[in-house]
Amino acid sequence: MKIAVLGLGKIGHNTAALLTARGYEVIGYTRDAAKAEDVNRFGITVTGTLNGNFQVRATTDLAEAVEGARFLVVTTTAAGHKPLAQSLRGLLQPEQRIIILTGNWGAYEFYTVLEQEVREKGVIIGETSGNLAVSPVLHRPATTVMGHSKKKMSFATIPRAAAPGVVRELRQAFPEFYPVASVLDTSMNNTNPPVHVPFCIFNITRMANGEDAQFYGECLPPLLLDFVMAADAERCQVSREVGAEPRTILELMNDVWEVKYDNLKELALNNPSLQHVKLPKTPYHRFLTEDVPYGYGAVSRLGKKYGVPTPRLDLMVEAYRCLLGEGAPLEGPDFALDFAQLP
Repeated sequence: MKIAVLGLGKIGHNTAALLTARGYEVIGYTRDAAKAEDVNRFGITVTGTLNGNFQVRATTDLAEAVEGARFLVVTTTAAGHKPLAQSLRGLLQPEQRIIILTGNWGAYEFYTVLEQEVREKGVIIGETSGNLAVSPVLHRPATTVMGHSKKKMSFATIPRAAAPGVVRELRQAFPEFYPVASVLDTSMNNTNPPVHVPFCIFNITRMANGEDAQFYGECLPPLLLDFVMAADAERCQVSREVGAEPRTILELMNDVWEVKYDNLKELALNNPSLQHVKLPKTPYHRFLTEDVPYGYGAVSRLGKKYGVPTPRLDLMVEAYRCLLGEGAPLEGPDFALDFAQLP
């Protein structure tokens, strides 16, 4: 079976290599001709949880990547979801499945762009609540590191009733996936914003100074840990109002790693993958530039729409806007389509 991996950043390289190791024919799509050439010449070399050199074909032609692929696995940043969906207009084939890693409202945005075509062609759009593995670095040519893979990952689809069937189809490709009721659950319960945004906002001088700091170590004193959980409670309340099933960040992280800890710091410091996560050495990092507009910024806007106070989330979004200025993208999902219209 052919699988197209759309986006060849760190996550895309690792995903393409992992799917090749699991027995699939993989083609990778990138707009970067030099990156495609590297992959075609050298394959993808991965060290860490997965080790080896994996032969993957790469192309800058999106139509070529999509042709004959059963699954289109999207590994772009959240800001790339809508432009990619627009580029896919007219290219989708009957009964294809679009799998977005990680969701961050990706399924919602793909559906708003491609609604008519996916209905006509029987295409299913799915998303996860996070990435399967920590991917700390990508070197040229086509060499990356894969951290320990998460044990479980929630997965939802549009239409929502299709999730169990797609999970069964993906059992060999992604045995970690388990179905949940709605893409509201996967996007509202994304595990990245609840930790990335507060940790980074309150350690932003360290980031600006390029300090070498352990993300879950000195960057998470007890005072900040209490704030993180209080902000997360605001997210959970918004989740209830929009019709999602709220789960705390502690519950989510215990679940994906199949562990049981009483607080995030203990969980992280006892996790081999998370022990070595470093604080980014620049404020202009996706932990903020992606996880504010598509994470806590989106939740803050939904709070206002549904009448749920989110003072801590609002504080972080405003701090992000003021501190990063013009370097702080704020445009996330527009939520023009009412959630009740999602099939």
